[in-house]
Amino acid sequence: ATQGQGYYGCSFLKFCIPLGQKPPVVRMSTHSPTKAVTETDDLEQGSLGKESPNPILHRERHGTLFTTCAHIITAMIGAGVLGLPNAVSWLGWIAGLALISIFYATTILSSNLLAATVESQGVKHMTYRGLVLHILGPRASKVLWGFQCTLLFLAGIAYTIAAGEAGRALLVAVGHYGVDQSVWPIIVTFGGMQIVLSQFPNLDATWISSAVGAATSIGYSIIALGLCAAKASNHLGTIQGNTEVNSVNKLFNVLNALGGVAFAYNFAPVLVEIQDTIRIPPSSEKTMKKAINISITIAYVFYMAIAITGYLAFGNGVAGSILSQPDVGPVWVIVLANALVFIHMLSAVQLFTQPLFAAIEHGVARCWPASPIATSPRITKLVWRSLYIAFITFISALIPFFSQIIGLVGAVIYWPTAILFPVFVWLAVFPPRLSVHIGLQTLNAAMLIVALLAIVGSLRSIINNADTYGVFQ
Repeated sequence: ATQGQGYYGCSFLKFCIPLGQKPPVVRMSTHSPTKAVTETDDLEQGSLGKESPNPILHRERHGTLFTTCAHIITAMIGAGVLGLPNAVSWLGWIAGLALISIFYATTILSSNLLAATVESQGVKHMTYRGLVLHILGPRASKVLWGFQCTLLFLAGIAYTIAAGEAGRALLVAVGHYGVDQSVWPIIVTFGGMQIVLSQFPNLDATWISSAVGAATSIGYSIIALGLCAAKASNHLGTIQGNTEVNSVNKLFNVLNALGGVAFAYNFAPVLVEIQDTIRIPPSSEKTMKKAINISITIAYVFYMAIAITGYLAFGNGVAGSILSQPDVGPVWVIVLANALVFIHMLSAVQLFTQPLFAAIEHGVARCWPASPIATSPRITKLVWRSLYIAFITFISALIPFFSQIIGLVGAVIYWPTAILFPVFVWLAVFPPRLSVHIGLQTLNAAMLIVALLAIVGSLRSIINNADTYGVFQ
C-alpha cells in the first residue's frame, strides 16, 4: 500500500487530514535507508543526518533487546501492582482475573500494531508525536501530543508522590519518622536526586537506570508475592467480590477497579521513544516486538500471581496496597520492599520525563538555533531539566493527595494513547481486509466504553474524598 491509502476509512481520519490535502511529503536521507526527513523539517520525525549543526538533534542509538525490556518493565510494573488484589476484591475471582487477562491480550496486540508502524514507508520515526504527524496529519498529532504530554507530566508527579509515601513508610517502620509527619520533605529530597539523574543525555542513555528500575520493580513484586503466598492458605475471596457495601458503592468501586487495571498496562505513551533507542541493524521493529512480548508477559505473570495470592490471603478486606496490609510480614521485609519502591520510582520518573526533556530541548533548538543555551547540550540539560524537575517536585509537595486523581487521568488517557492511535495508524499504513478492520474497530469501541466507565468511577471517588485533601500534608 502506498502512503495515505488507508486514511479515509473512518471519520476520525477524515478529521485528521482534510479531503484533498496530501499527507506530508517524505524525502529519503542520503545517509541511511532507514532515515528520513520531511519537507516540513519536523524534528520529531526521522533524522536530520550528520550535517545537522546542532548536537542535540543528532545521536547514535545503542539499545538492545535487554535494554528495551528494561525500559518497558520499568514503565509497566509500577507500585500499582501492589493494589491489584484490592481491584480483584471488588470484581471477584472470575471478573477480576478475566479483566487482567483481557488487558494483557489487548496491550500485546495494540503495542505490536504501534511498533510495526515506527519504521514504515522508509521512514524511521523518533517520537509518537512524529509518527502520528506523518501518518494521520497535524491535527491528530496535536491531539495525541496533548494526551501524551498530560500523561507524562502527571506520571512524573504521581511517581514522585509514590516515592515520598514509600520513603515515609520506610522511615516510620524503622522508627525515624512519625506516622502523622508530612511527606513533603521526603518529596523534596527525592526531587534533588532527580535533578542529578535528569542529566542523562537521552532515553537511550538511561538504560542503566531502567535496568535498576526493572530489577527493583521485580524485587518488590517478588516480596509482595512471597508475603501473600505465605498467607494464601487462608483461602479467602469470593466469586462475586466484596458485597459488604450497598449496590451503588459496589458499582463505583468496580468502575474504579477497571481504571486501575487498565492503567497498570499503559506504557504506550513512551513506546515509540523506547523503540527509537534500539540500534539498527537488526530492524528495530523485530527487536521491539520481541521486547514487547517478553516484557508484557513478565508483567502479566506478576500481576496474576500477586492478584491471586493477595486475594486468597486477605479476601475482601485486602488493603489498597499489599505493603499497607496490617501484619502482612516482618518489619525488615516491609522496609526492604519500600526501599525498592523508592529506588524504582527514581528510574520510572526518568523514563517518563526523558521524552518531555527531548521535546523541550528540540523546541529551544528550533526557536533559538544560534543561542549558546541551544547549541550547548550541557547548559540546556542543566537549566531546562532542573527547572522542570523543580516544578513537578513543588507540585507534588504542595498537593501530595494528587495521586488520588491519577486514576482519573489514566482512565481519560489510556484509550487514546494505548488503543485509538495505535489502531488508526496501523490501519492507515497497512489497510487490512474488512473482517480485520471491523475487529480492530470493535476493540477500539469496547475500550472506549471501559475508559468512560472508569472515568465515572474515578470522578465519584475524588468527590467522596474531597474533604480529606490538604496542601503540604
